Amino acid sequence: MQTIGERLEDARKRKGISLREAAEATKIRSDFLSNIEQNKFEFELPEIYKRGFIKNYARYLKLDPEKVINDYSAQLLSKTRSKKGGAEWFGSMDVKGGASDEPDVDATPSFGSIKAKPGAQQELSAAPTETGDADDKLFYLKVGLIFVGTLALVFVIFGLVRAIIGGPGETIEAQADLSTPAAVEAPVVSAAPVVSARTSEFKLTAYSEVFVAARNLSDRQFLYQGTLSAGDEIVLQKEGPVEIVFTRADQIAISANGKVVHSPQSGLSGTGKIELP
Repeated sequence: MQTIGERLEDARKRKGISLREAAEATKIRSDFLSNIEQNKFEFELPEIYKRGFIKNYARYLKLDPEKVINDYSAQLLSKTRSKKGGAEWFGSMDVKGGASDEPDVDATPSFGSIKAKPGAQQELSAAPTETGDADDKLFYLKVGLIFVGTLALVFVIFGLVRAIIGGPGETIEAQADLSTPAAVEAPVVSAAPVVSARTSEFKLTAYSEVFVAARNLSDRQFLYQGTLSAGDEIVLQKEGPVEIVFTRADQIAISANGKVVHSPQSGLSGTGKIELP
């Protein structure tokens, strides 16, 4: 099955079009087109611009742009899944409980056995008794220490409570009357709605089909992204600096604050980018 780049390259070669001719016709740089045909989509551009280039290039070669974009999305999804699957495969490991290859019949694992001579059985049987007595003594000693500590803590808490209750008889209300001045109600002032002084408008006018993407530089949120046809005109509002990227610089005009920021007569052609303060 052909990849996206192979399909685009075959369609271009069947029409007898060179990369330079395709770049001049689509207003997309030839190095971007070469990377797309070689399925190298890691070049330094946001994902929305890559999709716009692939869609315009497919439309120029008379291919179905929606099908090409869907195949591109599926290719990215499969690449992401393959990376995750590889990480899970290398991150899992099975550990067996025993060193023997034969299956164990008993569920309890075997930790080995100790064989003693007949003459040493009495010594082995006497050792646990002495260890058990020592453990019992240590246990009772811990219980006694905990009990004494708890009892001492209760006496301390009782003494603190009694000292607090038996303090001076002056009430809190009397202290408040002497130390706290009367409260004065402040007049309620309704706040006027705040209007941002940085909000302004800019206008995009297309003279032919052109892909445009505009976004705020402060929060990287897109104000508009899509393809404008000949005669389309849109007005957008912005707060702060805005970045505008377009595929055909000689087919779009941009104006802000009553001034033309970019026009087709500015001498710029191909893919362009400008920033509005």
